[in-house]
Amino acid sequence: MSFIKIMAGLSVCSLGLASSAAFSADFNMRLSHGDNENNPTHHAAVKFQELVEEYSDGRIGVEIYPSNQLGDEQEVAQSMRMGTIESAIVYTGNLVPLAPSAGVLMLPYAFTSSEQAWAAMDALQEPLNERISSEAGVRAVGLLEKGFRVLTTAEPVRTLDDLQGQKIRVSPNKVAIETFKAWGIDPIPMAWAEVFSALQQGVIDGQENPYTTAISSNFYEVQDYLTEIHYMMWTGPLLVSERFYQGLPEDLQEAVDRAGVEAANYERELSAQLTEEAKNELVELGMELLGPPEDEAEWQEKARANWPDFYEDIGGEEWALEAQEIIAEAVNN
Repeated sequence: MSFIKIMAGLSVCSLGLASSAAFSADFNMRLSHGDNENNPTHHAAVKFQELVEEYSDGRIGVEIYPSNQLGDEQEVAQSMRMGTIESAIVYTGNLVPLAPSAGVLMLPYAFTSSEQAWAAMDALQEPLNERISSEAGVRAVGLLEKGFRVLTTAEPVRTLDDLQGQKIRVSPNKVAIETFKAWGIDPIPMAWAEVFSALQQGVIDGQENPYTTAISSNFYEVQDYLTEIHYMMWTGPLLVSERFYQGLPEDLQEAVDRAGVEAANYERELSAQLTEEAKNELVELGMELLGPPEDEAEWQEKARANWPDFYEDIGGEEWALEAQEIIAEAVNN
């Protein structure tokens, strides 16, 4: 069965519609995210909705707003700080401007497998929560991932030399920008909504995102090659407004916490399955999967050399070094 058919079969919530429980609940949560219903992000939101309503015995209702209906991710994060939006799934890079400490999840090549990433995220969640609650007024009740960000291009990239001269879109955050600069090119930060048309028109030659995004965003229509650089995993906290959370009775706080962890675990397993499905589908759709770069060790060395330059922007050197110790211990156990 194709990735596209699997994703279509998983969509169980319509745009902007609440579950029946949301209309009779004591507390209501609007959950915003930036992806369409064919993306693992949405299925995590649906699972969270189901679990919150189950564990709260219907006292909390959840209404899901996909595709940035409530505003872009940074706007939504600001609204959660104020308590005017209750929850959201936000790409880590879009949370960093409000909660710099979350940036430790983006250190290039901090982990090199999904299993390592899961262990690291679980170990980091409690100390990270303390910091982002103080910085941004939100708490991460679950840490999601959609696989490593891989490079799609119009021309094949097998080595760092092949990357030179390419116009690559990156998300507008310092870690991504400086990592690609370390690889010898001047990347192009660009808003997500502009990426497909920029690829289609040849304004840019490539972009980096998970395999599943190459499917859900139809990049196979305008890109021919995919290189598995996996320098950074797409991570996205499932966030709840601290103001909303603190207004809940203790038993409902526990229901939200439990639902967040279980929704994240569900999404991680689903993401791993869908990543494999997406790889097969992309080949069927005409893309050539080139695998890791032939000189991957050089990519890693250049990227990791930049880590100290990021410390000031991800919560300070003390936190960055503490987080590295937590990650190292988690991935080595």
